[in-house]
Amino acid sequence: MSGVPAVCILTAGRGTRMGSWAEQINKALLPLHNRAIISHIIEKFPAETEYVIAVGHLQEQVRQYLAIAHPDRKFTIVQVRNYGGPGSGPGQSLRCCRSYLERPFYFVSCDTLWENDLPAPGDYSWLGVAAVPVGDSPRYCNLRIDVGRIGELRDKVPVMDPAYQAFVGLCYIYEHAVFWKGLEGGEIVAGEHQVSSGLRALIRQCEVRPQSIVWTDVGTAETYGRAVSKSADYNFSKSDEFFYTVGSKVIKYFVDSNIAERRVARAALNPDVFPTITDHAGGFYAYTYQPGDTLYQCNSPDILRSLLCWLDEKVWRKVTVDQTVVRQACQVFYKEKTLKRLEAYRRKYAGDTQPTVINGENMPPFEELLAQVPWGELEQGVPSFIHGDLQFDNILYDQATRTFKLLDWRQDFAGHTTFGDLYYDLAKIRGGIIVNYDYIKRNLLNYREDGDRATFDFAQRYQSGRLLGILDDYVRSRGLDVDKVGLLVALIYLNMAPLHHYPFDKMLHALGHVLMAAELGRRA
Repeated sequence: MSGVPAVCILTAGRGTRMGSWAEQINKALLPLHNRAIISHIIEKFPAETEYVIAVGHLQEQVRQYLAIAHPDRKFTIVQVRNYGGPGSGPGQSLRCCRSYLERPFYFVSCDTLWENDLPAPGDYSWLGVAAVPVGDSPRYCNLRIDVGRIGELRDKVPVMDPAYQAFVGLCYIYEHAVFWKGLEGGEIVAGEHQVSSGLRALIRQCEVRPQSIVWTDVGTAETYGRAVSKSADYNFSKSDEFFYTVGSKVIKYFVDSNIAERRVARAALNPDVFPTITDHAGGFYAYTYQPGDTLYQCNSPDILRSLLCWLDEKVWRKVTVDQTVVRQACQVFYKEKTLKRLEAYRRKYAGDTQPTVINGENMPPFEELLAQVPWGELEQGVPSFIHGDLQFDNILYDQATRTFKLLDWRQDFAGHTTFGDLYYDLAKIRGGIIVNYDYIKRNLLNYREDGDRATFDFAQRYQSGRLLGILDDYVRSRGLDVDKVGLLVALIYLNMAPLHHYPFDKMLHALGHVLMAAELGRRA
């Protein structure tokens, strides 16, 4: 055993306070500042630390993430069988870990983050504390702070006395034998076996010190949402995919593991343009951090021209496919997907008035425009190998080597991994020039509604018009239809709308409405 105390992290619980997140991902793996919560905790301790990880709910996610993200750390994984029924709870999870913790150890809840340094391990136990509003005290184990020591524990009850502070879910257990004997008492609080019985035994028999903690509680959907909001101007997160960085490793996770599998397969089809996949397990895949800047950071007319030439040579390779197959794929990807996404948007804003005046202009009714879309024309795709999401956040340019690399590629085109429609990649580039997603992430947008009237605006780069001209010239030079690209851009915005948060979703839908009216008007 190492001389460094072990660290026990509990990830077994169902995370019911996390709302809709709970069934998608283990709460220990929710990202904050592009790192999983459990990685924030792990990185607080020395490299030689031994970790005892209690797993239960969505345990394969935790196992796979730790193996990919922290292969050099020492983990003992303990399966907690009863992690959601009567008698479950953090106390039960800890008891399952006891045989590995018959020594001084740190205990950390997987929803506790802190900023300050912890004291070096000593010959005493301490409990992390922080003041919370009186109204929040029933959510916590509350500790009375006497002079230099903890005098009493009151668990999950309202506490008005300012001498009490909340236990933050972080502590150092030195007198472990006392703690374990107390924990075996099996106290049930709020329907769960809590840690409080072990802590109460420590407080009664030993001198337990309070340790002030600069604390962030990410244990509920509300508190996690607040933490995410503080870390970014606009929440671009999705509920079915997650992004992490750990050291030099980039990790993606998809709730649907088939997406990860198909992405890995597609990356192998064109290894010159995608990063090399270093790890793949379940819904996770990883690759080494790629040098360079996104095109949002460094784009220019010359770089865009170079990009289009590179895409022509390295990416947009023609694929021989029966035209019936191409038409069927385009029908599914354009028409059927669009109708499903529009229905999702209607459900999201059921009862809302559909704007008919946008930015001061009368708009044709949306359903009337939708009926005019020339789906048959859109089905005439150009079968090629494609990226599938060529907005400029997904394109890296290394100025030192003048080379490009593509990130976050689409896993398929209507189920096909070997080909897609070249028009879709071109429309994604055009859409990313019009709406700069890096500016949206800085909240540089505005959307307002007043009855059937809507107004929106968003930041654009000075060179956007020139970049669009270069792209249009390229499209024409290849004998392709600029207007078709423009119509697909409108559909792309409409498809994106239900996937994002307010007000970006509403702005995308209104922008798609305006562009669709303009593109169809040109065809009339």
